[in-house]
Amino acid sequence: MLERRPDLRWPADMYLEGSDQHRGWFHSSLLEAVATRHAPPYRTVLTHGFVVDGEGRKMSKSLGNVIEPQQLISRYGAEILRLWVAHVDYREDIRLSHEILTRLTEAYRRIRNTSRFILGNLYDFDPATDRVAYEDLLEIDQYLLHRLAVVAARIRQAYRDYAYHVVYHTLHNFCAVDLSAFYLDVLKDRLYTLAPRSRERRAAQTVLYDIMMAMVRLMAPVLAFTAEEIWRHLPGALALAPSVHLTTFADMPAEWLQPELGARWERLLTLRREVAKALEIVRQAKQIGQSLDAHVTLYVPEAWQALVTAYADTLDTLFIVSKVSLATGPAPAAAFASEEIPGLHVLVSRAPGQKCARCWRYQEDVGCWDAHPTVCGRCAACLQSL
Repeated sequence: MLERRPDLRWPADMYLEGSDQHRGWFHSSLLEAVATRHAPPYRTVLTHGFVVDGEGRKMSKSLGNVIEPQQLISRYGAEILRLWVAHVDYREDIRLSHEILTRLTEAYRRIRNTSRFILGNLYDFDPATDRVAYEDLLEIDQYLLHRLAVVAARIRQAYRDYAYHVVYHTLHNFCAVDLSAFYLDVLKDRLYTLAPRSRERRAAQTVLYDIMMAMVRLMAPVLAFTAEEIWRHLPGALALAPSVHLTTFADMPAEWLQPELGARWERLLTLRREVAKALEIVRQAKQIGQSLDAHVTLYVPEAWQALVTAYADTLDTLFIVSKVSLATGPAPAAAFASEEIPGLHVLVSRAPGQKCARCWRYQEDVGCWDAHPTVCGRCAACLQSL
């Protein structure tokens, strides 16, 4: 067939079958091709294990543990079945059960809901006119583009290696950890409370656009329908191509990859996790309701003082609290003592001032603005500019 059809070529790009064919099809094809054509019949051979049930047993009608693909598609949808195929390391036997598919459904929702959040916050963004230059982005934005470049390189290499489980886990972790648990959470204040055309908000939208433009193409080979749906709603995408499947993977600009910046922000994120532990303890004790009710006082070890001092003005945004103070000397007994960062103590108290009705931060200048008596100075300035 490969030799007779003009649109095909010999040898085959790949032979794909189960591991039992090492002594079957793979072997017999190799013998015949070398004997008659003096060359292997394939450029690559990829073998996989066999589908077994959730307990590792071979699927058998007599055991009643066979699951038909059409049943899964009817119940979970084709995207979940594709995700299941991609998420397993096929070099081993491949487990399939409704419990596994239910867990994958939750993972799929994480990817889908992350994409929905990003698209929802690009409703007034035109990439042709509203983009902010890389050098004008906030450092946290540049860090996310660094992470995107790292993630994209890892996923592209995984596709080249046929390591689809690495594609799935890298994409899911990026959505769950880098985006949902960190960047998007921190970004809400900028997206929701700053003036619509402010540089800071447009910078956030620029990064969200770049993330989505890269992510949709990276997921397209696996989540074919979802990627196409995202493509239709991504600003400017249809002008590039009528379908995501007619595009190639996005190339990341070299300037996005900044290892030193990445290392610096990894330390800041470690600090953020420790502060979050302290906040949760106080919240569980019902001393605060949400993190914006808090005033965080940091007692940092000497090795961290330079970093914390350099970022002192952004720590409240990073921690999503109303106020952060840096203190010296011994920490009070009530302070949280970090095990991850020896010498770090975090004291959480209620933030001073009144709660801004717009951004929900506690600020001492709430009520000082005649035109907007229920908001803080920053929000009053935003409202004045509208």
